[in-house]
Amino acid sequence: MGKKKRSQGDWTPPPKSAERQAADREVRNLRAAVRQPPLPQRRLILALIALALATFSVFLVFWVPAQTLVSDLRSRGVAVVAEITTSPKNKYGEAGNVTIRFNGPRGEVETVLTDWGGKRPEGLLPGSAVPVTYDPQDPSRVLTTEWVEDPPGMTLPMLVTLVLTPVFLVGVILLVVRRRTLLREREQTAPA
Repeated sequence: MGKKKRSQGDWTPPPKSAERQAADREVRNLRAAVRQPPLPQRRLILALIALALATFSVFLVFWVPAQTLVSDLRSRGVAVVAEITTSPKNKYGEAGNVTIRFNGPRGEVETVLTDWGGKRPEGLLPGSAVPVTYDPQDPSRVLTTEWVEDPPGMTLPMLVTLVLTPVFLVGVILLVVRRRTLLREREQTAPA
């Protein structure tokens, strides 16, 4: 009997050494790590949460005192006509600290119009008269009577903070979902 010829498909390589198997595992793990997208860091998620809380807090800083002032002036305010002494513009070209003078409970009062949500009324010229409502307990708390009766619905600073808050919250949600998805994928593909 002659030698039997082996076919190409019957050949099996010799078993690999333990060192070679460990090196192959290491190479596979490195290649898998290179292909994996970066994991969103916890500090980034916490920073976005902090930004969302900060922007909402700034909104409340604008909104709550303005609403309280209007409520106080509606309940106990005194309406008078005031003279505008100065009406400068701020660096953005809007009304700045408008100074007014009126007769208060203890004589003449010169004060700055209180802002409402970070905004002051436009179009007030020095030397002109404007109806205002002031708090008799604290005459420096004064708004134009028009704004006491019908305050602006929203000011630009309030709107900006109100728009940014949900943007940051959506960013937090997307990063948390992405992080959980990547962690779950890594658990499934991790070698046992």
